[in-house]
Amino acid sequence: MDSQHLRELLQQHLNNALPVEDLQALINQLRENGHSEELLGVIEEALESGTFTGQTDKARKDQLFQDILRKTGKEDSVPMEEENQLSIKRRTGIWKAAVAAMIILLAGTATYLIRKSITHRGTTVNQVAKADILPGSNKAILTLTDGSHIELDSAARGTLTQQGAASVTKLNNGQLAYQISNLTGADAVYNTVTTPRGGQYQIVLPDGTKVWLNAASSLHFPTSFTGKERIVEVTGEAYFEVARKENQPFKVVAQGMEVKVLGTHFNVNAYADEAASSTVLLEGKVIVSHLGKKVLMSPGQQALVNEDIRIVPHADIETLMAWKAGKFSYNNMGLETIMRQIARWYDVDIIFEDKIADSYSMEISRNVPLSKLLQFMEISGGVHFVINGRKVIVRK
Repeated sequence: MDSQHLRELLQQHLNNALPVEDLQALINQLRENGHSEELLGVIEEALESGTFTGQTDKARKDQLFQDILRKTGKEDSVPMEEENQLSIKRRTGIWKAAVAAMIILLAGTATYLIRKSITHRGTTVNQVAKADILPGSNKAILTLTDGSHIELDSAARGTLTQQGAASVTKLNNGQLAYQISNLTGADAVYNTVTTPRGGQYQIVLPDGTKVWLNAASSLHFPTSFTGKERIVEVTGEAYFEVARKENQPFKVVAQGMEVKVLGTHFNVNAYADEAASSTVLLEGKVIVSHLGKKVLMSPGQQALVNEDIRIVPHADIETLMAWKAGKFSYNNMGLETIMRQIARWYDVDIIFEDKIADSYSMEISRNVPLSKLLQFMEISGGVHFVINGRKVIVRK
């Protein structure tokens, strides 16, 4: 690879315009010729140009440099300098050993940023999974009071049915909406919306409350709220924007946990395969109850519920709510937890052939094919994936 071609690839990379296959070729070239003075000179020239797409924050650049030192085992040999002295030329000796790691750590784009916290010096695999499994989409099953089903993703827009006092409509934007047409003499009936693995859906309840269902989740609710409380049941994960009604509190029941509100924005995660259920409060106040214990939450807090209720006072809201924004986002999270989320969204089964204790910090769109997501996790080192049908095999 001549220096001019390398310059072009680096510039494309730093501008987030380098195709995946070319990025892999670039990283392979860095591995093979990592100590070439010509190669290092070209890389230093590109990095000194200031074109750090997604890296304009000074503190982030400093943190990136420290990550590189850790990855190359050089951290102890370089004291921290003044902030205005973070220049490549003043640290040329360290960059000679770290520059290949720099490119791998900069494998993020405007769409995603991946950084792996490594407890040992891992290696980047050369071969990535080739099979494409598409991400999830808006799909769900509506179960009516008589047990019949409507596939919402394929149903035509417009009025679908009448359920008790509510007219059930698929709106032009694809959402499912319940609108009260006549309460007189109407029986109280219940419907359930269920998303499969690889599905998500939005519902507007008869009181105007908006609900976002994540993959492998369900919402069971009355088609009209006529009692003293508005009670719904959730499995999996759902985000609520509750319509405020002072005299009719809204209650969510999930995995033995109850969340009671008047009008607020919050998220409930109650997957059966997670160690704890949780409630994350974004706006307003809620009361979380479990086994007779009640806790009042404030915005920015997370309640973790298993045998007890534990409050996280300053929750990582951006990470916890990433799914609703169309992203995977993790902050020092274990691989098994990450893979459970991936399994639900891509409708795949995960098989661990090796125990991997590393933790990951990662942000990536949920709209990319599975092979692309796994490829960039592989680039970070220490893990390898094989896609076999709808199974993902995880190896060191």
